[in-house]
Amino acid sequence: MHNKIIGPFFFIETTVTGCVYLDMLQNFALPQLEELQPIVYFQQDGAPPHWLTAVREHLNETFPNRWIGRGGPIPWPPRSPDITPLDFFLW
Repeated sequence: MHNKIIGPFFFIETTVTGCVYLDMLQNFALPQLEELQPIVYFQQDGAPPHWLTAVREHLNETFPNRWIGRGGPIPWPPRSPDITPLDFFLW
């Protein structure tokens, strides 16, 4: 078990499109997860930037059968707020 927090990532002064989201995954988030492969499962909700074909293809290559989300190998369960990670941190 690892005791490491990765993120959060903030998008300042830009609209998060599928291309912006893919760039963030490729350049910031996924490189930090490399040492945790193959034990990590990647989870994302069904936000429009997550639905871009290029994003899903990249996740299929990086996390084969190990990512949870709309259009992924492990579908995001409908009406499941209990599995949504916090979008804020309070320490």
